[in-house]
Amino acid sequence: MSWLERALNLREPFVLGEVTIRPEGDSFVVQGPAGSRAITRIEGAAALRDRLRTDRLGRYRPLSGARSMPGGWEIWCANEAELRDGLDVIYPLAVRHIEQAATSTLRTTALDAVLGRQTGRYEAADRLLVAGREIAVEVVCAACVRTPAWEGILPNEGGTIPCPEACSVLVGFCREAALWEADPPAPQPISDAVGFAAFDDPGNELRETYLRRRFGGHQPAEEPNP
Repeated sequence: MSWLERALNLREPFVLGEVTIRPEGDSFVVQGPAGSRAITRIEGAAALRDRLRTDRLGRYRPLSGARSMPGGWEIWCANEAELRDGLDVIYPLAVRHIEQAATSTLRTTALDAVLGRQTGRYEAADRLLVAGREIAVEVVCAACVRTPAWEGILPNEGGTIPCPEACSVLVGFCREAALWEADPPAPQPISDAVGFAAFDDPGNELRETYLRRRFGGHQPAEEPNP
């Protein structure tokens, strides 16, 4: 039994990622992150997707699991089936992956394999050195509510969502990080005005965090590709 099934059976409030699920009789209320006194009830999947398309700063939100979900909203689900549908809009495939992880049927793909199959513009991602890959995973995955099951981590704990394969955001970041190896940019202050996945732009939070951890103002040492 998955932690999600146990939580539903208890009929008590629980957390999934950044949302809180509150049972009310046979129905459920799903509420976004705290921080706003005014709560708007959202009706329909399309309206919910539109609300979650941008983060709390109004920037485009390309990663559904990013820890930047806007608050001030809730949805009402008449039953468990509607709850599952609603959660699938908020965190696509999360419910399925939680249940697969609990039954050891979740199929995962390691980062090296994902990067190795890239072609065209993203082929450069596979040239990222081992140390760079490790830091890229730390930086990008820390900004997401999903747990990288493709690193061998398969928790069945409350609130956790297993991730079976490196996402396109991480792949794109690895591409940029590989290009930085030859001539690392000087770290800049983080700016809220820069988009989450705008890795080319100085001030991007993931870019600047990576540059400081990877280089620290020094040129990288030579090391073999994996």
